[in-house]
Amino acid sequence: MALATPHLQHLQLTQFRSYTDLEIDLSPHINCFTGPNGAGKTNILDAIHYLSFTRGFRHHQDRQAVQDGGQFFFIGGAWKKGKSVKQVHCNYMQGKGKKLLINQKAVERMSDHIGLMPLVAILPSDTDLINGQSADRRRFLDMLISQYDHQFLHHLIHYERVLQQRNALLKLMAENRRFDQEQLSLWDDQLIPHGIAVKAGREDFLEAFSSVFASYFSEIVSDKETPKLQYKSQLDGNTTESWRNLLRDNLDKDRVNGYTVGGIHRDDLQFHIDEHSVRNYGSQGQQKTFVIALKLAQYQLLQEKTNLAPILLLDDLFDKLDRHRLGQISHLLQSRIQGQIFITDTSEIRLREIFGESKREVAYFSVLNSEVTVS
Repeated sequence: MALATPHLQHLQLTQFRSYTDLEIDLSPHINCFTGPNGAGKTNILDAIHYLSFTRGFRHHQDRQAVQDGGQFFFIGGAWKKGKSVKQVHCNYMQGKGKKLLINQKAVERMSDHIGLMPLVAILPSDTDLINGQSADRRRFLDMLISQYDHQFLHHLIHYERVLQQRNALLKLMAENRRFDQEQLSLWDDQLIPHGIAVKAGREDFLEAFSSVFASYFSEIVSDKETPKLQYKSQLDGNTTESWRNLLRDNLDKDRVNGYTVGGIHRDDLQFHIDEHSVRNYGSQGQQKTFVIALKLAQYQLLQEKTNLAPILLLDDLFDKLDRHRLGQISHLLQSRIQGQIFITDTSEIRLREIFGESKREVAYFSVLNSEVTVS
């Protein structure tokens, strides 16, 4: 089956972050937004992220995306796939919450939309994958898998819901100073099947992902450095018995802390280069290259799983990269990425040098004080 290359034709923003009102037509290929820091470039990428994931990549609270002094925001996109065009709208109103509409029809469960507009974002904050908390790395795994495996997303959502109920019960028991192991085991029975499915999904993903990632890393850097991804879990195995053993062994800690200390919500993904921790020993250049290779591998795997070329967002990607790595990444973008690309940069000259020989159409937009003009 031929690869489909859907794309955004048009974007409209109303009272979204720094934009009072914006409408722009987009290239199906490469879109470059240039301007000084703080001009509003990243806000455009954030809006596109909302259309794909129903949330932005900057903040998890929708009200923070409302323009100062406003009461709502509206994001509209014309999404073309083949011969059909869908109107995808995401709006939020204070006091009423957020809605997602496809061709003016509300989507009842926003989780059903995840994966229909596949997207990968490479952001300056992505180094948090290396230097941040384990939750950042679990989120990276889970968001990617959820875009092509809705059964995984189903199990993940239900695991988190049951976990909340189990934690609420532990807290109540601590407040009442009365522990009821039989009542707690009822939640264990619901938690374990979903936990098994999530852990299996993560491990299967990493088995396919690791070699793709290593290939991208070597293309950007060289074969002289060997990267490694390692999934770390508290569980010895992934069976009902191993889960029951883990929960039983942690009962005393659960009682003291008032929450569940063991499970896949505490697992981690560790990064190494030549057996050394990238977090502890990697230079800034190595860390940035490691993350870029992770995201490009994410793009390829998502494309293979969905048979759709995802949208690729690149926010301030080229700053502080040496010429060799800049050239290698530029080559990968033009030779490997078939989907629509959105790029922000402070230098239009730099982007014109990078894409000057591109065989794909490149549209340049100038951004200043949240005003966007065709450059």
